[in-house]
Amino acid sequence: MPPVLRAAVDRPSPDRARGGRKRGRAEAAWALGAVCAAFAVAGLTLVPPWLGLGWDEVVYVSQYDPRNPAAFFSAPRSRGVSLLAAPVVLVTDSVVALRLWLAAAAAAAMFAAFWPWLRLWPRGSVAPLAALGYASLWVSLFYAAAAMPNHYTAMAAVGAVGWFLVALREPGSRAAPAGLAVMLAVAGLMRPSDAFWLTAPLGLAALLVPAWRRAGLVAAVAGGALAGVAPWLVEAEAAYGGVPERLARAAEIQGGTGWTLSAGYALSTLDGPLLCRPCTEDLVRWPALLWPIALVVLVVFGVAVAQRARRPAVGWLPVVVAVSTAFTYLFLVSYSAPRFLLPTHALLMLPAAAGLRDAWASTRPALRPVLGTGLAVAVVGHLLIQGAILTHWAAVHLAARQDYARLAGELREAGLRPPCLLTGDDAIPVAYYTGCASAAPSGNNTTHTLEELLALGRTVPFGLLARDGDPPDWAAEWPALPLGPDDDPRAWVLYVPAWSPAAAPE
Repeated sequence: MPPVLRAAVDRPSPDRARGGRKRGRAEAAWALGAVCAAFAVAGLTLVPPWLGLGWDEVVYVSQYDPRNPAAFFSAPRSRGVSLLAAPVVLVTDSVVALRLWLAAAAAAAMFAAFWPWLRLWPRGSVAPLAALGYASLWVSLFYAAAAMPNHYTAMAAVGAVGWFLVALREPGSRAAPAGLAVMLAVAGLMRPSDAFWLTAPLGLAALLVPAWRRAGLVAAVAGGALAGVAPWLVEAEAAYGGVPERLARAAEIQGGTGWTLSAGYALSTLDGPLLCRPCTEDLVRWPALLWPIALVVLVVFGVAVAQRARRPAVGWLPVVVAVSTAFTYLFLVSYSAPRFLLPTHALLMLPAAAGLRDAWASTRPALRPVLGTGLAVAVVGHLLIQGAILTHWAAVHLAARQDYARLAGELREAGLRPPCLLTGDDAIPVAYYTGCASAAPSGNNTTHTLEELLALGRTVPFGLLARDGDPPDWAAEWPALPLGPDDDPRAWVLYVPAWSPAAAPE
């Protein structure tokens, strides 16, 4: 057969090629679904679903809890997590039911976020591989079933960048602008500060790159972002006197925002703790540094792959947005928490997955067994390191939250039964566990003046909880009841005024 005819016979028809792409995308979608399901199961397995609520979770969950008073909702927070938890909280106080619901929501969010990326890489394995990389991190798994906003802002960032690129690639698509707007709205509803740093590079790109300057794309970015932060803006006007006032209060609560080289703090929390404030004495153990080093190398490869495939934006736009979402936490705040960089990690996994996929595809068949063995060893080592970190912090926080429950029982025995009021150290979570309201006359969670607090304390059982220290001067003469463990009974002390309906015994 002549070469020209042979080439014509061997070349697949357009319909056949299109069918192959659809089958490949369907297979990749199943693989992505399997990763998301495994993420939820692993999170519930490695972090016990009966893990009690932490401080921030109490704040979010209590807003719609009909059985307990709502905790103080500070200026930086947004209502997204409270709304997400509400369907379960309104029905039951079971923490296991809440964890199961949140794990399912986290898996669904992951699937929705990586879905548009199935359309952006010619090889469908990139999106499932990127999701798997994100799901393998200890901090991702710790928050898989948590009532916290960071996983959802991470997934919103991945989905927003994906739909933005799909809108550029498929100008006639109606789904892409809608998907972009929804993702930005979710980010704003969950965490407005992160939403700003997500929206800014996308909005600037849509305005400044001539080929991308489309009214529908700009409208989707602006409309989605505004829809997400609208409740926060309305609340700012109603409760704080305006947006500038709420922003100022939010900055004050965060210790002030200004140029602060806090990248070292973020590095130090790669292996925990969950909150590092201050971070001056926290040091990272070297095994925790291996995966970010590998990630950076693979990201470089992935950007190069996108460049060679003549789709450079698919490679560099996730990197630009990842850097933007990390900016506040690397340069503007003086403390750190590993969850802060979840959007950055999730976005960087996309070009990294492309780089890894290309490295495998470009390796000669004879060398693939060697590369496969090396990758298997690296993956097993990575999972062991991440698993060790995760199980450590899960055990630490399980014990801490069991201590909250123990304290709640002792407070009730001391006479603080609903309706009651608690102030002092860790008052917000301990009060929630006890069924009391919490209040504070100073600090980041100030709710009343001292005079207002004391007046309110005359109407219900009232106490001050102190941890490892003396009470403030205004409570120094109050009777004290040690509540700490047997080996350190004064680790926790309850101070109750003699005039309170619940007076601690001498």
